[in-house]
Amino acid sequence: MLSTIGRVLLIVVNILFLLIGLGLMVVGFILRFGRSVYEPVLESGMDLLDKLLTDTKIGTYAVKDIDIGEAMSSLAIGFIIGGLILVALSFLGCCGACCKISIILWIYAILVAVFVLVEIIAIGVLYAKTDVVTDKLKSSMSEYKGLESSDVYTLTWNIVMIEFECCGVDSYKDFAEYATNWKKPGGTSLVTPITCCKTLPSAPSSYGCAQAFDATKNNGEKGCFKTIWDKSFANTVIVVPVLVVCGLIQISFIVFAIIIAKSDDKISPL
Repeated sequence: MLSTIGRVLLIVVNILFLLIGLGLMVVGFILRFGRSVYEPVLESGMDLLDKLLTDTKIGTYAVKDIDIGEAMSSLAIGFIIGGLILVALSFLGCCGACCKISIILWIYAILVAVFVLVEIIAIGVLYAKTDVVTDKLKSSMSEYKGLESSDVYTLTWNIVMIEFECCGVDSYKDFAEYATNWKKPGGTSLVTPITCCKTLPSAPSSYGCAQAFDATKNNGEKGCFKTIWDKSFANTVIVVPVLVVCGLIQISFIVFAIIIAKSDDKISPL
């Protein structure tokens, strides 16, 4: 009886996860190629950056002509690969439970157990050792080239800092230490990028808000990592229950797969 219930649950829930996997793949392709879908989320930041470039006459490019999807390629690939893995795993679970093929069920149970372990480690690092993430982000800031550059990485940083009203990973000091390729307009002595200013300059050479740090004029002490973190993963009221439920579901997958694999019932498709 328990074996039959387990088979039904494994089939139904794995079909659901298979659909979720397909959904993740779609999100990945949208992030990389569906600019018209995600662009509205960043529209205000892109418009403000375009206006800043026009007003200060620093840049000679149009922000909306740049392929933002290129900057999201790593994230997009992550979604696509994650979706493929989830689809493959769900397919294994469905086939094993439906036809009660012991070897497939054992492989499925082992793979799910490995994924649970990896997820626990990843979540532990994300919440307990955020410096692992921030250090990686800071080291990549060497690619930041300043407001004059139409480089996709630089452009993404500028849009994010305008959109979320933040500066650097932890603060404006990250740029002095890590942004080794930062080109400041006209040889000016900026201490923060101009896009960190609370009110963006509206005329050429009016960069006072970025030449000396002033918390009333600049978002320099408001790190982008913490700002975005607070809007997402820091919301433990939502995140913790979701993680707990997902963990329990995956553990139940392992238990049911083992029960079905060890069952002596006659092998027959449902």
